[in-house]
Formats: sequence, structure tokens, C-alpha cells
Amino acid sequence: MFADSSLNHARTGSANSTENVLMTKDYSRARLMRPPTELPLILGGHSFISQLGNDPPVAKRDHYRIVESCLDGGIRWFDTTYQPERIALGNVLHAIERRNEATIMAWNFFTDFSPDDPVGKPEYYQPYHIDVILEQLRTDYVDCLVAILLNDPEENKRQEELLIEWRRKGYVRSLGLWIQDPATIEQFRHDNPFRFAIRPFNITTTDEAGPIFAACKTLGWETIATSPFGRGWELDRMIAAASARGYGDAEALRPILADLMLRYSLFQRDVDRIIIGMRKIEWINRNVESASKGPLTANEHRRLQQLRRPTLKKHPWWQRIRRLF
Repeated sequence: MFADSSLNHARTGSANSTENVLMTKDYSRARLMRPPTELPLILGGHSFISQLGNDPPVAKRDHYRIVESCLDGGIRWFDTTYQPERIALGNVLHAIERRNEATIMAWNFFTDFSPDDPVGKPEYYQPYHIDVILEQLRTDYVDCLVAILLNDPEENKRQEELLIEWRRKGYVRSLGLWIQDPATIEQFRHDNPFRFAIRPFNITTTDEAGPIFAACKTLGWETIATSPFGRGWELDRMIAAASARGYGDAEALRPILADLMLRYSLFQRDVDRIIIGMRKIEWINRNVESASKGPLTANEHRRLQQLRRPTLKKHPWWQRIRRLF
């Protein structure tokens, strides 16, 4: 099984190119300044691919700037959902020699794809997958390995036993679980090998996500929210609707609404961390500033609801009347 860090350093790839060596030198001065605290933000793996987000894709050389900016700004957790994301992050951390500062998450997706291809579907973990993950991340362990349960209960059980074995052997530090619905939680009420529970939590999912996150907390899970902006599309939709209603210029509304939406999700009572895609350095800086502000005030919460209101569907008059009785 591939778990020898000396083998990682011997491997060839883009991280060993002249371009990467030069980038490592370019960033040497920035590494001298490190923040004293760690923020509860996780750089989403979708920052490294063109799919699943509405921001323009990131040039390969900018991967280094984004990862360095996160580490220097107090963002130490990195999510890698898909195979190209693992490869991108592994190459960057190896080139800049900062793997020991990063907490890495990986998932059960093993499809390779180009910028115009579908991203593929989750698969049951197989014994050889840990070799694949560690080699792509250029490391000898992964901090959190996440499982998505699929349709076959027996395969799910086998997958769970495999994850526990990898953790016992030291290839994995902790385990996470994608929480599809309340039924997923019930499966582990009396025997729970997982430490982290993960699912979307944003202003459009509160009614469903709130009780699910609360139930996860009762089982002792640490909770990780995703999609505070609905991968950017919900943010854009709310900006367009609010601007059309006369609440302000779209570009002026963007940083205001992004700040409110991020803090709304991050500072929910039962949320510990949040995964957020960031394909621009300025987004990293703004999100760090937002996270440092703390929870929304009462006035900010009212402002967010006001800006969201134009996107809500209006019910027929007879339904609105019926609610009064």
C-alpha cells in the first residue's frame, strides 16, 4: 500500500517542473507572516475545476496563489471532492512544501475529467482507492476521508469497515459522512464511526438543514456546512432580483449580500465549519474579513431577509388568506 512519504517526493509530475520551483521561490517571503488563529473556513475543491460554480475557472499558476493566500490568511482546511481537485491540491502543497499546515478532506469520487466533461458520480470505496488518494494528494495520510452512502446496504457496510481499517492503519486520521437526509443519521445512532457530518446549509435550506444539523450534534458529530452561496448561482439570483426591485446597484450589492449570506450559514448554532469555493484572491480576503466579524446582528439579519424577499415565490391570494385561519 502506498503510504511512504519518501516515495511521494520521488514521484515526477507537474509539481517538479521548473515553473513550480520558481513559484515556490516567489512565495518564500509571504510564508514569513502567519496568522495566529485558524478560521472555520474550508477552501472548496471546486475552486480547482471549471464545473460546479459560476466564477471563471482558475488558471493553473493561480492555484498556488489561492492555496498560499488561504494558508497565510488562516484558512487551513482544504476540501478535494473530485479526482482532478486532489491532483491539483497535492501538486501545490508538495511544491510549496506546506503539507504539514493543511488539513485535507477527500471523497469517494474517482472519475478523471477535463474542463468540459461531466464530473462523474460517487463510487463505493475499494481497497486500492487509498493508494490512489494518497498518491494524488502526494501525502502519506489524509486528514478526513468522507463517504457518500449509495443504494446497496451491504456495500455501504463493507465500505464503512474499509474506512475504519484505513483509519486504524494510520492512512486516515478521521472519517466524515455526507448527510443526505434524517434517515442517514438514524443508521448511526447506536454505532457511529464518523466524526464529521456534512451537508448544504444556506438561506434557502434552513428549514430542512437546521433540524438535521441539530440531530447530528446530538450524536456528537462535528458539523460542516457547504454551499453558502448555492455555488454562486443563488447569490447571483438574489443580487439580480434585489437590484431589479430597486435595492441598489448589482455590483454594490454583491459584497454586501455575500458577506451576509456567508455569515448567516457559518454562524448557525449547529455549524462548526463551512466549505466555500473561492476562485479569486479577492474572494478569499473578503471571506476572511466576513468570518472575522462574527454572527449577524439583528439589523443585518433583517437586511438579508429584505434582500432575499424578491426571490421568494408568491402564493395565490386564496392560500395567503387560508394561512390566517
